[in-house]
Parts: sequence; C-alpha cells; structure tokens
Amino acid sequence: MGDVSGHVSGIDVTIIIAYFIMLIAIGFYVANKHVKSGEDASIAGRKLGIFLGGIGKTANSAGGSSSVGGTSWGYQYGIAGAWYAFAEGITYVLYLPIIKRIWRALYRTRTASAGQFFGYRWGPGARYYAGLINAICYMAFVGAQIIATSAAIEVLLGWGHMTSLLVSTAVIIVYCTAGGLRAIVLTDVIQVLLILVGMGLIMPPLVFGAAGDVLGGGGFGVVWDTLTNGDMTLYGMSTDFMTNLGAPLVFGWPYIIGAIILPSILIGGVAQAAFQYQSSIQSADKAFKSFIMVPFLYIPVSIIVVMMGMCAFVLYGMDLMPEAVGGPAGANPNNVLPSLIVNFLPTGLIGLLLSSVLSATMSTASTCLICSTTCLTEDVIKPLMKNKLDDRGALMLFRICMICVGLGTIMITLWAQDIIALLTTAYAAACAGLFVPMMSTLLIRKATKPAVYTTMLVGLAVYGATAFHWLPFLPDIIEAAPLYISLPISLILMAVITSATQKSGNGRLDAYFPDTWENSPGNWEKHPELLDGPGPARLPNDVNASRGA
Repeated sequence: MGDVSGHVSGIDVTIIIAYFIMLIAIGFYVANKHVKSGEDASIAGRKLGIFLGGIGKTANSAGGSSSVGGTSWGYQYGIAGAWYAFAEGITYVLYLPIIKRIWRALYRTRTASAGQFFGYRWGPGARYYAGLINAICYMAFVGAQIIATSAAIEVLLGWGHMTSLLVSTAVIIVYCTAGGLRAIVLTDVIQVLLILVGMGLIMPPLVFGAAGDVLGGGGFGVVWDTLTNGDMTLYGMSTDFMTNLGAPLVFGWPYIIGAIILPSILIGGVAQAAFQYQSSIQSADKAFKSFIMVPFLYIPVSIIVVMMGMCAFVLYGMDLMPEAVGGPAGANPNNVLPSLIVNFLPTGLIGLLLSSVLSATMSTASTCLICSTTCLTEDVIKPLMKNKLDDRGALMLFRICMICVGLGTIMITLWAQDIIALLTTAYAAACAGLFVPMMSTLLIRKATKPAVYTTMLVGLAVYGATAFHWLPFLPDIIEAAPLYISLPISLILMAVITSATQKSGNGRLDAYFPDTWENSPGNWEKHPELLDGPGPARLPNDVNASRGA
C-alpha cells in the first residue's frame, strides 16, 4: 500500500501561491475595468458569449464535487460513485428543449435570479420564497467546495484544518467581491484548461500505472479485475463491491435513483446558477449552444476521477477511510486526491496539479457564492428596501452580502464533511420546494396562484418532515430519499388545485408564453417608452416597477 504522507517542495508552494495571487489580481483588474454596478457584478452585464458561457457552466459543475468529492466517492464506493457526475452532466442535455424558452422569459422580465423569474408571475411572496431557498442551498454548495479546497491545502501544505478553511474562504471572498461573475468566468478559462489537462490527461496514467504496479504490473484493467475478483473480505466487502454500479452494500438502486440521480438532474430547473448564467449570455441561441458544450467537457473527466479513486483503494487500503467504517482515527477520504498528487507526481507537477484541484473547487465555490448573494440581495433585501438604491449602493450591498454569506458557510463546513452528500441533500431540498412550481410557472398556462403556493410550501414541508424522520411510518428508503414522496405529492396537488381554482387567475403570463407577450401592453420591446427613467440595463425589479408589476 502507498504512503498517504508526502512532500511539497518550495517550487510547488511557489506555484500555488502564485496561483492564489493571480486569482486575486484578476478580480481587482476586472473590478477596476468592468464592474460599475450590481448587474455587472452578478451577471457580467449580460455580455457573455457561447464560449465563456459554456466554460463558466462547465467550471461550475466540475468543481470540488467532481474532483475531490468524485475521487473520494470512487475510493469509498467504487464505480457507483460516478452516478453523481453522470447525472450532473446529463442535466444539461435534458434541459436543452426549454433553454431558449427560459432565456427569453429572463430577457423579457429583465431578471437575474430564480426568485425574480418565479415572482414575476406569482408576486412578491413567491419571489421571497424562491430567493431564500436558493440563498440557503447555495450556502451549502459553497461550503462543499470550501471543504474540498481546504482538504487539498491541508494535505499538501500541512496547514491545520481550520486554517485551511479560513484561507480558502478568504481568497474566494476577496476575488469574487472585487470582480463578480466576470472575474469568475475569466479565471474559469484557466481553471477548466487545468482541470482538463491535469485531471484528464496528466494524472490518470500515473495513478493507473502506480496502482497496477502494486498488483504486479498493468493499468486500470488489472485494478478493475482485482476489485471484481480479488479477495476483498479483508475490508469487510464483497468481491465485486467496487465494480458494481449499484454499490449494494452502501447505496443500492433505490437510493442511487432517488437521492443522487433525481436531485442532480432536477436541480437544473430551479437552481440560481442556471438562471444566472442564462441571464449573463447575450442571446437565446448562444445560451443554447453554450449548454451543449458542457456534457462533453464535464462527464469524461468526472468519470476518470472516480476511477482514480478506485485505484487509491488499491494504493491506500483503509488508510483514508472514515473511522466509522474501519479506517484509522482522523482519516478523511476528502484527502484521497491530494494524497495521490503528492505521492505520484514529480516536483513542479505537484504544484501545477494542486492548482488544478484548487481551480476546480474554487471555481464552483466562487460561482455558488455569487449565486447565493444574488438571491439574497435581489429577491429578499432589495425588495424589502423598495429598491431605493443607485448603482453604487446596489454594488455596495452586493459586496457586503457576499462577505456575510462567505463567512456563514464556515459554519456549514464545520457541520458536514461529505462533499457530494452535502450537495445532493441541498439539491433535493431545493427541488422539493421549487421544481414542480417552477416548471408549472414556465410551461403550464392554466396553473393558478393557490396551486403554486400550496405546492411549494407542502412539497418542502413533506421533504423536511421525511428527512428529519418525523414520519416514522414511512419505509427506510423513503426516509433516505424523500423526493420519492414529496415530488408525487407536489404533482398531485398542482393538478388538483389548479383544476379547482381556475377562477382565481393564472398570474402574469406575458413573459413566459410568446403569443401573450406579443399582445401584452407591458411588452417593452414594442413599447420602449416603458423603460424610460430606469433604463433597460437596470436590474429587473426597477423595470417591473415602471410597468406597475
């Protein structure tokens, strides 16, 4: 078995420090050059094209969950750990049919957040609700990425756990606060390149070869054969445990489908990042094409890191497994990828690949931080302040909230350490309260306000009661994957209440349905005088207010 300890040379430390400095420098450069308003900070002034939009979404997905988290799950659960990455990538394919429709609705409402998109049709209550859910869930997303970033720093630089968390959080806050989404997207170009080259090309042959050498020679094929047919009883596992897609001793198909695949796919229709990146892209056609890029860049590398995690089991045995399943005290499976880097890469390349890990984790952390802050400012605070802020005030509010959100995520990192479990739980909670109402808002003309409000409240309440085991009569699999009960209840309520409450009205339809927008007196494309005063570049609620929304 390999040694989980390693050595980081001065050259590697220099590369890492230079990378941190570069991120901060880019943030301040962009702040000085491009960020003059809250809209510039949150959605890059609505000026991104196909390439930058696609790169931004890829980097957001290929973060700590797919690098540090994916390797950790491959190490603990084998090939079944790839389901999260696969589902996350497939999300972009499944939502392609409605991407242009979402972009047009965002464009017509001049909105930048899920809450604004939702509240435009159903009023301020729906806006506050969607904004709060997204703000809280994205704090969990940020926490997951900071956990991954700090794990890399902890192993490779030898810093303490809390020091690593604080440094990771501080760097992310500084360059996001300065440069906003544009700074994130510009650094994403560098980050995605490092991810693809480092994780996809340089590292796999070295790790596969090292694991094969331990087994007498060969590559990943020998590792797979050993994990399938070798004697795994030493670790209390069945012979094919790590090569079974259903991971029967840990997950099983009901859990994989209900708690990993389902929330990872559905989140694309309710998460702030999807709406925010759509708002930042110049046109519907460019938004569509940028989505097509993501699966091709994301899925292959994400599966490779899971395979490297399986090799790590051959190299390290139980040395990094959690104590609860037989590992040594203090072991942390999030340290698998950093340990592989230290043990099997030469000096210089260690620093480069660590930068690749930091690229992946910090890119997603920064995007999630922007998303959480946008939801908090645009859907909660600014409406309560009646939007009485000029550009300078809006930018100041945005930056203050970003610092508060970033610091708040530290509490989450102390509470939970399983990166992918934290993400999928947050995904599922958001989907329980928002997926059916959000899709009904976009696609169902006859949906009514009573149906939407009842569905969003009951769906989240049922999910929470099930997740916290307040309904003891439910089967174990339902408690482990509460979407199995919350989603069907939401669908039934939406259908029944919509049918029974047609006289209550269908909300504001013009932005979501082309024919209604064409004939709407609030159509600012036909009536630009509606934008007089606030101006078309203002954040959406100013426009809504000018129309009496």
